[in-house]
Amino acid sequence: MKKTLAIALALMLCLGLLAACGSPTVVIYDGASTPAADPIASEEPSASEEPLEIPQGEIAMGFYMTAAHASGHSGSSDASAEAEGLAQTNVDIYAVTLNSEGVIVDCKIDAIQCKTNFDAAGHITTDAAEPILSKMELQDDYAMRSASGIGREWFEQVEALEQYCIGKTADEVAGIALDDAGKATDADLIAGITMPLGDFIDGVVNACKNAKCYGAQEGDTLYLHSSAEHSSSSADATAEADGLAQCDVTAGAYTLDGSGVITGLDLDCVQCKISFNASGEITSDQSNTSVKTKPELEYDYHMQGASPIGKEWFEQTAFFEEYCLGKTVDEVAGIAVNPDNGHVAESEVDLVAGTTMNIGAFVDVLTKSGAN
Repeated sequence: MKKTLAIALALMLCLGLLAACGSPTVVIYDGASTPAADPIASEEPSASEEPLEIPQGEIAMGFYMTAAHASGHSGSSDASAEAEGLAQTNVDIYAVTLNSEGVIVDCKIDAIQCKTNFDAAGHITTDAAEPILSKMELQDDYAMRSASGIGREWFEQVEALEQYCIGKTADEVAGIALDDAGKATDADLIAGITMPLGDFIDGVVNACKNAKCYGAQEGDTLYLHSSAEHSSSSADATAEADGLAQCDVTAGAYTLDGSGVITGLDLDCVQCKISFNASGEITSDQSNTSVKTKPELEYDYHMQGASPIGKEWFEQTAFFEEYCLGKTVDEVAGIAVNPDNGHVAESEVDLVAGTTMNIGAFVDVLTKSGAN
């Protein structure tokens, strides 16, 4: 009797283990100094781990966007009689896809420098119609090649890093060895990129940490694009009020299947604002360089009161993202909008229930995939 019971218990245990193997639990590295614990070794993972289960055959997508005012060498500066002033904010964006083992299937990295010049009288000299292109869009026009020790442009070095990250876990990316200058020590890596890697590593790891399952399948293509412009809120300084240099950057990561259908979408936006006075001096606090994106601000963005449906920016964006899933880029580009302000038209009954704001930048980000 005891022998029969032991055999039954052993069979039940084996079946339990097989079931667990069929639906793996991936714990994404949380960015702390100690990697997350193996879920098999702990029955109840801590709340900070928040394990992500990625079904076999699917891929999870992660997106991360960060912005900071540029200071120091080649950063923001006051105007003088000899040179124009500069208001600059740097925006970095990262995207990854992960398989059911937590391994990076694809990795995309880009950066946008938002620059506005002004003179010693506090007048903006940058043409508001001047396009703001990302470094990946600028390609050779970013003009870093001549200063590179390996003769490679920014986009080429970053593409080498993207390829290096593919096939690795977030833990392995976080563990890339760096020297005192923050540069890679691995011979294979430094052959392709000689820039300091600290911020890049943090960005990729945070994108992994933000990964979600949208339903994308293995074989779907990952895209990372941005849409940036000089805001109409920008203004010259006067004797009564400071001037404002503002650039608005919208970015997003998304996956498309072979027919151009959106299988994953994550959008973000940041308003880069720097003030200066009528003497051409920057008045914004330069000691705190970090800039929060709209989802980070949540209700502090204060759009809810002006919204006809009483919803904040991050809430309306989340509704729009969900609405786009299962649609082609063409279908999203064809959403009817009010020609006066770009807001979703009332005729789009299903969409205006949760999103009524201007979606022009969202559509721009999606159509840059070329899938339409």
